[in-house]
Amino acid sequence: MFLFYRKRFDKNGIDPDGFSCHEDISKITFTTKNDLRENYPYGLFAVPLREVVRIHTSAGTTGMPIVVGYTRNDLKIWTELVARILTSGGITKDDVIQIAFNYELFTGAFGFHYGAEKIGASVIPVSIENPKKHIKILQDYKTSALISTPSYALQIANALTEMDINPNSLSLRFGLFGEEPWSERMRQEIEKNLRLQLQITTDLQK
Repeated sequence: MFLFYRKRFDKNGIDPDGFSCHEDISKITFTTKNDLRENYPYGLFAVPLREVVRIHTSAGTTGMPIVVGYTRNDLKIWTELVARILTSGGITKDDVIQIAFNYELFTGAFGFHYGAEKIGASVIPVSIENPKKHIKILQDYKTSALISTPSYALQIANALTEMDINPNSLSLRFGLFGEEPWSERMRQEIEKNLRLQLQITTDLQK
């Protein structure tokens, strides 16, 4: 990482030792997504690889994946932040949380998993399965919070209709959805068909 920035500073005539006021910071150019791609996989890690305890990446759908390395302290901070998000959404240690994100190189499932454990909630790491399997777990394990993409939540809602199951018979109270763009109309449809409150929403687009 230090070699990358030394070359970047030299190219742009920047002498970091010559900074004398806050305005000098504006001379530093932004690090772009393309910079991260060009330094795949470890070129911009800020610590030696031996200090990295977990590695995640982006999907890489628009080019080379972006690699992120986490130290133990990074994971501790990440867990604490997600725990705060869940708590602000009404989740408590008495909740049973069903996670329907894939447990893979994408960070989403792991963040919610460890954040939920941090506050003492029960976690069911179902990942992506047939919606009918999710419904069986929702029924049997008395799940009170569902975490997934909004489109997958709609798949579960549609499966409930196909199976002629009244959503009021479930124990669901909260939904935490994200990872993809969705509309206000979609939000209302999920709330109506799953009979839950969307306490935390991301990428909501009208």
